[in-house]
Amino acid sequence: MLLAIIAVLAFGFTRLYNLDLIPIFADEAIYIRWAQLMAYDWHHLFVPLTDGKTPLFMWLLVPLLRFNFDPLITGRVLSAAAGLGTVAGIYFLTKKLFEVKTARLAVGLALFQPFLLFYDRLSLTDSLLTALIVWAAYFATGVGLGVFGAAALLVKPSALSYLLLLPVLKLKAWRRHLTAGIITFTIYNLLRLSDSFYMIKQRSLDYLQGPTLQHWSSTIQVFGGWLLSYLGWPLIIIWLLALVIAAKFREKKIGILSLFIILPFLFLALVGKVVYPRYLLPIVPFILIIVSWGLVRLPKQLLALSVGVILAGWLKFDYYLLTDPVKAPLVRAEKEQFFYSWAAGYGLPEIRQYLLQLPGDKPVVVATEGSFGTLPNGLEIYFSGHPTVQILGVGFPSGGMSQGMDQALVDNKRLFLVANYDRFTFPSSDRLKLVNEYPRPGGERLLFYEVF
Repeated sequence: MLLAIIAVLAFGFTRLYNLDLIPIFADEAIYIRWAQLMAYDWHHLFVPLTDGKTPLFMWLLVPLLRFNFDPLITGRVLSAAAGLGTVAGIYFLTKKLFEVKTARLAVGLALFQPFLLFYDRLSLTDSLLTALIVWAAYFATGVGLGVFGAAALLVKPSALSYLLLLPVLKLKAWRRHLTAGIITFTIYNLLRLSDSFYMIKQRSLDYLQGPTLQHWSSTIQVFGGWLLSYLGWPLIIIWLLALVIAAKFREKKIGILSLFIILPFLFLALVGKVVYPRYLLPIVPFILIIVSWGLVRLPKQLLALSVGVILAGWLKFDYYLLTDPVKAPLVRAEKEQFFYSWAAGYGLPEIRQYLLQLPGDKPVVVATEGSFGTLPNGLEIYFSGHPTVQILGVGFPSGGMSQGMDQALVDNKRLFLVANYDRFTFPSSDRLKLVNEYPRPGGERLLFYEVF
């Protein structure tokens, strides 16, 4: 019990400390805005399907938003809760397959694993997907698998590459596998109630390609580099050593767990067209379980040394994630998304505070570039229903002025413009007054103007 309390406290600190440190990311803004629309009107229940996204994460977010806390923090707390589910799932799955000692070690590693930590602190679907896959593996068959398998598919259809492997855990229970399949199929197909169900397949074409070996080897190298950056060489070496030990002693369970790492990894490398490191997150729990199994078979002193070496690298990584994430040893693909590019919402908190401090005697329209993503959704989630401030996504109009912006001036409203320096054609300078600009670590700038 004491160990469980310590684990929960350590988890809570690492997942919740400085939770607003990373600026809002494009997908976070979109998901939270969708959840808000659902909260306002249940007719929007399937709005994520219009972009080919399955809606469970947003459904779970809806009741949390009713507490009226900061919407970004609320979404990230949901991911943190899912991360706690992952850690619990790792414990029970490992205990079921092996022994308590291995399960405790796996939990200890999971608490400080940087890949898990990073995504447990973001309002994205990947943490929830990982938790559901681990619990689906725990049940492995029957009603439990059916429910958790369906839930995983309702978070991301890519869960299928893991769910199809689960019958291997209990080959002879084919009747219970059939039950699980029927439950999963039935629940998932409730999405057909929406006219936008077809968009799941259509949008998947933007991210997937037909199986090809043309760039397979180079893609595998890139994926391997991503995993190495988060896991570190010590863990990779011990993982490979554990596989050798398992092969020597013919430990079938380790071989089966390895399938949940190798096959989704290779499949994604084969069919992925637009891929990000977070797509590999669900394989991490299975790696940690195998590594823990290998570690407990080492002599005590070597076990302590190995764990110490693994954690030494991770704790430094974790420290930067919790205090200055730009300095964390993230790969370029991660830093580009979350810190360097237009998708990173630097400046939005400052703009929000500026707008809230304006006198309420005159309506305000805030035009933003784009119509979907960090802008305008990163501001919309804070001003939806506001009595005097309207957020207006104008896309990328030629000349920098949209019809809605012109109309705001005609209606004698104060007009502001939020746009990225390198992505927007601005109106003539004599119509603009720079309120402020917000640089990103990579050099790009978000500009905030008042328009006359």
